[in-house]
Amino acid sequence: MIALIQTAEERDADFGSFLRLAVVTGARRGEVCAVRWQNVDFQSGTISISRSIVDGSNDQLIEKDTKTHSSRQVVLDDGTLAVLASRRAAAEERAADCGVELLDGAFMFSDSPDGRQPWRPGRVTLAFGRLCQQKGATGVRLHDLRHFAASTLLGAGVPVKTVSGRLGHANAATTLNVYAHFLESSDAEAAKVLGGLLRR
Repeated sequence: MIALIQTAEERDADFGSFLRLAVVTGARRGEVCAVRWQNVDFQSGTISISRSIVDGSNDQLIEKDTKTHSSRQVVLDDGTLAVLASRRAAAEERAADCGVELLDGAFMFSDSPDGRQPWRPGRVTLAFGRLCQQKGATGVRLHDLRHFAASTLLGAGVPVKTVSGRLGHANAATTLNVYAHFLESSDAEAAKVLGGLLRR
């Protein structure tokens, strides 16, 4: 997954930052598409995820609540904040070059110089599919970035409740149910570690 993100960042900084943000926050693709610049607080180092973009009928985009109809605040690492600050500066420069201003409510991921229109979730999925094909990564889906984030955090010993909050699950029980298989294998590994200590 990391190699895919690095390749994306080298080829298309905007798409690379989309994938990076998806992994770091564990957010769903529609939630990342719905992020506006005003949702990022560079001083506190957090991002607010409260909306989602879905592909509607007749080529329309629909903005709505998140899947659980709730908002969440996610802490961002310094590296991701630096990437987003760079993308914000690039967005402002592009808007100026086109003779417009970046709107107050501009979407972070937008092809409109003023940030008025968000990226389509379907477009992101297709772009990710092409990236995987070029890199020979078969059977990898965009949604797997979310699973990668969750399993990595759980494997690092981050509490389930914290992981659940970052993913935007309704409660920790949902996270436990979805990642039960991972936690079971992790528990088996824990047994081996402890058993090895006792054998010594």
